[in-house]
This record gives sequence, C-alpha cells and structure tokens, in this order.
Amino acid sequence: MILGVHSATFVKNWHEDITPYIIKCKKAGYKSVEVSLLGQTPSSAKEIAKLAKDLNISLACTTGLAKGEDISSSNKLIQKNGVEALKRAIDLTSIMQSKLLTGVVHTAWGISDSMGKDKEAKFTNSAQSIKQISSSLIEKDIKLGIEPLNRYESDFINTVDEGLKLCELINHPNVGLLLDAYHMNIEEKNMIKSIEKAKDKLFHFQVAENDRGVPGTGTLNWSEIINTLKKINYSGYVSLEMFIQANVDTSKDLFTWRNIEDDPYDAILRSFNFLSEYVDA
Repeated sequence: MILGVHSATFVKNWHEDITPYIIKCKKAGYKSVEVSLLGQTPSSAKEIAKLAKDLNISLACTTGLAKGEDISSSNKLIQKNGVEALKRAIDLTSIMQSKLLTGVVHTAWGISDSMGKDKEAKFTNSAQSIKQISSSLIEKDIKLGIEPLNRYESDFINTVDEGLKLCELINHPNVGLLLDAYHMNIEEKNMIKSIEKAKDKLFHFQVAENDRGVPGTGTLNWSEIINTLKKINYSGYVSLEMFIQANVDTSKDLFTWRNIEDDPYDAILRSFNFLSEYVDA
C-alpha cells in the first residue's frame, strides 16, 4: 500500500494553484498526492505532472459531476453532458500521467431533485453512461473508482453493496470502487465486512477520522481497518482526505462549518506519523 494525501486539504477554492500544496505534501513524507480535477485545465495538468515527476511522487485524480452532468438522470442531454465531462476528466488524468480517476463519477454531487426515488432508473442510466466511456478507460489505461457517499451528500449510491451493484451492471474490469472510511463510518453496518466484500473491486481507499480530521484522534479502529486491507491483498493508495477548513469557498461544498483542525500542514504531518505505523509510507 502507498500512503497518499489529498491536496484539497489545503485548498480554499477549487480553481487555485495547488502546486505549492503538492510540495508541502511531499515535504510531509507522502509518496502520492490526490488531485481534484475541479478547476484544472490541460495546461495546469501538464504543470502538475511535471512537478510530480520532479518530486518523484505519483498522482491520483478525483472529480465530481455537476447537476447538469448527472449521468444517472433520465434526461438524455444531461446524460450526454456527463459523459463528455467524464471523457474530459479521463483526458486530464492521462495528461497528469495518473492511472486512477475516482470520486462522484456516477451521478451529480449532492442530493438530486428526486430525493432518493427512482433508484433503479438511476442504476440503469448511470451504468449505460459509464459503458460509453469504457473504451477511453482502456485506451488511456485508467481505472475508474465509484465512490459511495453518505446520505447527506448523495441520495443514490451510499453503501458498498450499492456500489458493487452498479459495478456489476457496468461489468468492466477498469471500473471499481473508491471507499472512504469517513462515509463508511456513517453508512455501513460493519465497515470491516464491507471492505472484505469489495475485495478486488476496491481500487482506492481514503481515510480520515470520524469527524473528517486527523486519523487516530477519534473513534475509528485503524488497526482493524488497515489489517483488513492487508487481508484482502489491497496494494493501492491509502489516501488521506480531510476537509477541515471553515469559512473558505470550499466549506459550503463539504459542510465544514468549524475548523476541524487548526492548521492543514500540521494535520497532514500528524496524520502521516500515525498512519505510517500501519502502512509502509
């Protein structure tokens, strides 16, 4: 397993230059940095790729579809917009020389107008849309990780079981799951059994404490979680994704109304020191 960290720990808006944050992540000891594609361009992607190569770190990419790009919608134009958005995301991931694109790639980020109804139609629409980008995933040699979100951030895929159902409908080797311990702690009856159930469909694993802060400062059993990842022979990224800053532009998107941790760099450094006890950094 490779210990990584999401650069969004630092960002105050989705369009700012993240290269200084990538340098900070490397300085803290991480071998991988996760990059949100929100606000990125081909030009910025090239710059980020060059920096990552110079720093000898690997990149993982994440994104989220907007309401007008919801591939789970029954509106064909909105579906088409979503498919095109995913194709652009795949292109940016490739420019960054990353092999992994994850996040809210199966629906729009947020609660839909249907408020949890018509889920079967959502499964069908989402699966059919993702099948349309499967050739691009093969061509660029990129894996796509679908992220189950907690009930307050999505009314579609909330659990591992639902994520696996969508993967089964898509039935493609390059499509699997991103699991996030923060979301799982809210939605799963038994996080450990759910990780075991995901097995070889687990493409990416994100970590944060139960309050989305520094691991090891709350209630989650990290020894059990990491040992379970080892048990299923997971060898991918264990990526720290904390959203801890209040009163910045990104706070409203992530429901962060108070500072969970006071200083982002100190938070990723303390997290690294804790997580490296379990994961070879």
